[in-house]
Amino acid sequence: MRETGVDYKIIDSVDALEDLARTIDGEKTVGVDLEADSMYHFKEKVCLIQMAARDINVVIDPLRVRDLSPLKPIFRRSDVRKIFHGADYDVRSLYRDFDISINNLFDTELASRFLGYSETGLEAVLKNKFGVTLDKKFQRKDWSRRPLPEDMVAYAAKDARYLLPLAIELTRELEELGRLWWVQEECANLSKEPAHKLKIDQNKLQNCRSNILNLVNVL
Repeated sequence: MRETGVDYKIIDSVDALEDLARTIDGEKTVGVDLEADSMYHFKEKVCLIQMAARDINVVIDPLRVRDLSPLKPIFRRSDVRKIFHGADYDVRSLYRDFDISINNLFDTELASRFLGYSETGLEAVLKNKFGVTLDKKFQRKDWSRRPLPEDMVAYAAKDARYLLPLAIELTRELEELGRLWWVQEECANLSKEPAHKLKIDQNKLQNCRSNILNLVNVL
């Protein structure tokens, strides 16, 4: 089954972001996906954030709305499950660009690996579980360009909505095999890593600067 069109809302103003934060506050599970520009810029940045819940499917433009503080509470709440696929990159990117840390995340890619799937990319897992074929033609495009073509935004809006039913299905399989707690433990570790890694990177940068200054003084 090939995926069809999807309804979504673009969040590109402070008022719209604050409305979203109020609307999503009552949800218990939220799917999250990102688009970045690492293939086109030396210093990469998050260019879109897609979020989906029961009756919510939004694409947030952080190049238009740079202060994402209204969303921090939902990401930090331990009673709200945040679903990612390949969370490591997304978690680090959200922390780096917006100082957003995450509690209670569930990584469907990690879950797929613990279940022994031979292919754990989102496209392969969705095809395996639901018979859905994702259209990935925009995957390597420059997401920092503005304005973004409507078909690129529509493409971005699709992945996050699939994470919700996928997480339910993978959680069920993990429970049957007694492996859910393994994934939960690894996901908890992922949540703790960004600040630690950033601190290490800053220390390395400071040491590098000190070494350069010492070399200059010697010369």
